[in-house]
Amino acid sequence: MSEKAKIEIMDDGPLIVSDLNSLEDGEGNGLAIKKKVALCRCGASGNKPFCDGSHKGASFKSSLSPAESSAPGKEGDAVVRSLGDGPYEVCGDIELCVEDDSGLSGDDPYYLCRCGASENKPFCDGSHKRIGFTDK
Repeated sequence: MSEKAKIEIMDDGPLIVSDLNSLEDGEGNGLAIKKKVALCRCGASGNKPFCDGSHKGASFKSSLSPAESSAPGKEGDAVVRSLGDGPYEVCGDIELCVEDDSGLSGDDPYYLCRCGASENKPFCDGSHKRIGFTDK
């Protein structure tokens, strides 16, 4: 029996996602995943959507209070999609570990920033459009 999928947000670093059913790129192609993967949220990785440690050199800042439990996931497969030149779309039964889940609308899916510019981290606020974020 597999564990429930979970997203942990690292201070000034990546999203650590465990027990995902599926990870897709911006074109809907399935990406190889392991039990635990680190996804970029600073926008600087040369291996998007995966973290390559570039947040350290990019001076990415986003400290959050950790939480033991969080917004409950919805029913269904745990899927994260990297939307083309945009945020991560999170669908299904995935626990989001944040203390303040006020950015969650209760809708499925919800969207997490991966460009590093959102003023509402870890959630997307559309800043990727303003800064011209690309998957490349």
